[in-house]
Amino acid sequence: MSKTETSETYIGTKQAASRLHLSVQRVRKLAIDGRIKGAFKEKGQWRIPVSASGMPKISRKKKGPKGTWRIRQQEIMTYIHVNQGKLSSNRNNETRNPVISVKMGQKTILCHEVKIPGVGRFVYDPDHPKNCGATLWFDIEPDIPLQMNIFS
Repeated sequence: MSKTETSETYIGTKQAASRLHLSVQRVRKLAIDGRIKGAFKEKGQWRIPVSASGMPKISRKKKGPKGTWRIRQQEIMTYIHVNQGKLSSNRNNETRNPVISVKMGQKTILCHEVKIPGVGRFVYDPDHPKNCGATLWFDIEPDIPLQMNIFS
């Protein structure tokens, strides 16, 4: 007794494709992958069993690991700038609030000094100004090469 002689009804890939609203190639791929329950090949033709409703039963594929082709490290720039409003307020009110603003993504931190390892430090110190009177400056290590530009 062969599989085609059982009480189940079998259809071919064209009929299955029509009933499932898929292409014939997709139905063949599902059969090859073993996702159509009870499907087998006989004399080079796929035999696909149908349920009482006349539809082939397709098993769901288990999802594999999440793809990594689109995942990449996001580059979030860090910006260091002077908060002019706080600097003016400190001068007018004779206060010593931090005026250096470090922005990393959505996060902003106010501080008096920012050390950049291997490069130097950005300093706000109104109690100990430089000889020129500057209360805010950037100290750079002597071995760091500088590139200076003038914008017109």
